[in-house]
Amino acid sequence: MRLVKQSKGNWQYHLNHNEADILLGLVKKFPFTELSQIKISKTDNEPATVERGKLLNESLAEHRKALKTLAMNLLGNEKWQPSGEGQLLTLDSGSREILLQILNDIRVGCWHALGEPEVLESPAAHSSRKDLTYRKLMDLAGYFEMKFLEPEV
Repeated sequence: MRLVKQSKGNWQYHLNHNEADILLGLVKKFPFTELSQIKISKTDNEPATVERGKLLNESLAEHRKALKTLAMNLLGNEKWQPSGEGQLLTLDSGSREILLQILNDIRVGCWHALGEPEVLESPAAHSSRKDLTYRKLMDLAGYFEMKFLEPEV
C-alpha cells in the first residue's frame, strides 16, 4: 500500500489485491474484541455512579456500531478503482479518520486481549492459536495505520 496522491483533504492510495482484501476483511470483522465493562469508580458504588458507567458502556457500543457502518459505506465499491495490479482507494479526511479510529481500536483491542504485554517482538513458544491470531490482527491493523499516516508524496 502506498500513497500516490494527496490534495486538498483527499488521499489516494494504491493497494495490491491482497492488501485491499485484507483491509476490507479487517473492517468487516470489526470489532474483533468485545467492549469490556467500564467502571467509572472502583470505590464509589452509588447508584448514580453505576448508572453513569452503564450509560458510558452503552454509548461506546453505539459508537463502535456507527463506526463500522460508516467504514463499510466509505469502503464501498464506488471508492475503489482498478489500477494495474491492484486498486486505487480514494478517501476524504473524514473517511480516513474513521478508518484510522477503527484500525486503532482493532490494534489496541487485540493488545488488550493479549493481556497488555510490554514486549511484543516475538510470541511465546506456548502461545495459543487465539493469541497468535490476535498478534497477526494487531500487526495488520498497525501496518495499515502506518500506511495511512505516512508523509505525503
